Amino acid sequence: MIHFLSQWLDPEGETFLRLGYRFISFRAGLAFLLALLMVLFILPRSFRHFSRRGWVNRQRSYMIDASSKEGVPVMGGIHIFIGSMVAIVLVCDLGSVYILALLLCGWAFFALGLIDDLMKVRAGHHDAGISRAVKYGVQIAAGVFLGWLLIGAYSPHPEDLRGTLHVPTIKHAIEIGWWQIPLTVLFVVFISNAVNFADGMDGLATGPSLLTFFGLGIFAYILGHRIWSSHFLFFLVEGEIAHVNTSELVVVCFAMMGALMGFLWYNTFPATIFMGDCGSMYLGGLMATISVFIKQELLFLLLGAFFVVEVVSVFIQDYIGIKLLGRRLLFRAPYHENLKYLGYSEPKIVVRMWILSAAFMALGLLSIKVR
Repeated sequence: MIHFLSQWLDPEGETFLRLGYRFISFRAGLAFLLALLMVLFILPRSFRHFSRRGWVNRQRSYMIDASSKEGVPVMGGIHIFIGSMVAIVLVCDLGSVYILALLLCGWAFFALGLIDDLMKVRAGHHDAGISRAVKYGVQIAAGVFLGWLLIGAYSPHPEDLRGTLHVPTIKHAIEIGWWQIPLTVLFVVFISNAVNFADGMDGLATGPSLLTFFGLGIFAYILGHRIWSSHFLFFLVEGEIAHVNTSELVVVCFAMMGALMGFLWYNTFPATIFMGDCGSMYLGGLMATISVFIKQELLFLLLGAFFVVEVVSVFIQDYIGIKLLGRRLLFRAPYHENLKYLGYSEPKIVVRMWILSAAFMALGLLSIKVR
């Protein structure tokens, strides 16, 4: 919105605001500060309202140390959503197909998580909520939409990049054609659920999400810069560089980082608010959407390695262990609960997962040069 206003008020680009607004770094920094300040302002003012409405945590009785988090306000993801969305709408170019599609997916995933949270607090039981079939249905629909958009006539990508898959460290694109749609569906379902599983300790999902959006923002900046993308051979298709204008996604990533940093102020141990499914679903959906748009789906295995470990541990426990072999392969799942069962304190688990997330994010960034 500010982007359009600055162009209308100063079409020649002579004022300080208009000159600065041409640079993606200026708008990314502005989005970061807007989201951060908004979350810091509105979040502490909502504690009493959330508690009065009964939007508080109902801990599962079979969880370790089940009483320590009882009664803590939930659905803090509302603040992440409001802070980031306001910053995105104000600072981004709303004429970009990337931004319009991302806003649509963001609203869909947030609404899915919000309805799930409301059903849980009304039932007074954390295991209540939207059925698994409905969750998968919405996630699959979002994946089909994104996959269709990437290969269809309205795709923001050049024609040479439509229906291609890019593997880290390999310069040339792999032609996959219409397989783009089922692979996008698989990726969206995988990542959105991975972040949801990771939201189980104070600050556990927030810290790695910050690092993941930072890594995605770096890639979006390089890919959207013609000189840097050509230098690092993004994207090499049939001997030529196919350029994608992903610069607006940098603003989105920094808006998410600002909102998450503001939320972490209150979500760090001991947390005074939890993000809930409305936050984790929203974060996972945007991570998947941005990764698909910058065509770095497989690179997410490094940038978001912590989330991958969490969802894989659940798959091993539930599907391979319990359903296939008839026994547990881990003491608990997701993996952070297994560590807690082994006697590690919650702050130690969280900080160590942050450290490992930073290390894997650095490995992902190293792949820029190792091509």
